Amino acid sequence: MNANSAGAFESTIAFRYLRADRSHWFVVLMSAALLALGAALFYCAGSFGSRPDFLKILPHGTCYYGGLISVALGVGVLLFALILAVFNVYSTISIFGVFLGTATMVVVLSVLGGLEGEQTRQIVSFSPHVVITRPNDERITQATPVAEKINSALKGLRVEAVIAPYIEEEVLLKAVAYEASQGVLLRGLDPSHPTFDLERHMKQGTLRNLVSEAAVKWLDAQVVYGTYTTTGDGYSFVPPWPSDLPGIIISTEQARTLGLSLGHTVDVISPRGTMTPTGPVPKLIRFRVAGLYGTKYFKYDLRYAFTTLEHARKFSARNDQLTGWELRLQHLDEIDRTADGLSDVLGKDFVVGTWKTQNRALFSAMKLEKVVMFIILVVIILVAAFSITANLIMVVIDKQSEISILKALGATNRSIRSIFMLQGVFIGVLGLVLGMLAGLGVCAYMANVGIRMSENIFMFARIPVSVSVFDVVSISLSSLMLSLLATLYPAHKAAVISPIEGLTAED
Repeated sequence: MNANSAGAFESTIAFRYLRADRSHWFVVLMSAALLALGAALFYCAGSFGSRPDFLKILPHGTCYYGGLISVALGVGVLLFALILAVFNVYSTISIFGVFLGTATMVVVLSVLGGLEGEQTRQIVSFSPHVVITRPNDERITQATPVAEKINSALKGLRVEAVIAPYIEEEVLLKAVAYEASQGVLLRGLDPSHPTFDLERHMKQGTLRNLVSEAAVKWLDAQVVYGTYTTTGDGYSFVPPWPSDLPGIIISTEQARTLGLSLGHTVDVISPRGTMTPTGPVPKLIRFRVAGLYGTKYFKYDLRYAFTTLEHARKFSARNDQLTGWELRLQHLDEIDRTADGLSDVLGKDFVVGTWKTQNRALFSAMKLEKVVMFIILVVIILVAAFSITANLIMVVIDKQSEISILKALGATNRSIRSIFMLQGVFIGVLGLVLGMLAGLGVCAYMANVGIRMSENIFMFARIPVSVSVFDVVSISLSSLMLSLLATLYPAHKAAVISPIEGLTAED
């Protein structure tokens, strides 16, 4: 017997031990019932028409998600029935276990990847790509020579970037009309050279309002817009308006806390005040809300308020000092190279950071979460692997006499071992293929149709999904490896059966 004939013989015997011995129509009926229930719930949710009056007591969300779960269960049971039509019960359970573990891993890891990608996009859109500061947050006094050195380094690196100085100071925001306050970081920036996309996150007002304070109407009660007419000669006149205050952009969360809206005034208080005979007096300057931003990322929304670099310098009384420089690169893949090059040029007197280093803790936690979730989900496939082992051990016990006959006819230990290992490979490959198709199908549905989420609670309108080739390959290798390892012990037990002992045990 040549190698090809031997392989075909082993494959035939392996599939024979796995195939079904009877039909199971009740599983098909169960699947049909679940699909019908899902269709009915979708109908109640309004997907297939308006609801009757007696069904309007069911909430829309209950109908929608109940229908989604029922349809998913119905499809799963239908798939189980289709597998059961070809394979026996124990093999079907093993195949379905691998399928379920693989599909779950694909969906969960893709959702985690999508969340990480969405978080990255949110952070990159609201953060400068590269930040240059002094160690221990010291102020930069000799800014011009350093700026020239930075520009020269960027030319040497052949990097296209927007560079702008900034000032950052801890302050206290206090509403003028309410007894409410909140501590923030006041950042002075150059609106004409933005190093991050603040305009994209503006909910009210624009970044230009910082430059043109008169563009924002006053909302305070003591300021009245209108035309007054005298009772004498009938000439009308416009009363003098109060002088425009410097503008400030705060977040919607800060505005909600302080009871402010566009055009209201807010006191900005610095703990670094002036020394008087009675002690230090905090410095206070009144600003007017020129805009409201919102990123839905509370680390930023609760922390930052923005004004122009000129007003920030006046407020801090440090006209010739800076906190640092911010850079926004045209190409994201040049960030690390640019940061390394600037660090080499500026030396140890400056700290060059990137958006990655500033958010290292967050992304480290997300990567750890993904690794832990991968390990937890591998347990599902591991349970399916134990099911494969138990299934093959039962086959070895049940087919002991047939194994003995095969050996008596000339089958070698290697052939017997290959038969049972092929059974595990059949189960693993079929479960893997079905799981991959189901998992990628669910991901495609979520990417194109989406599962709705409340934007008032979550950062996203629907669950983000990002399928990674590395994740798919890792899941495939894990499933195949565990399925193959699950066959080693049963295959060994079958290979060492003696023809005489097997036939004697049958008698």
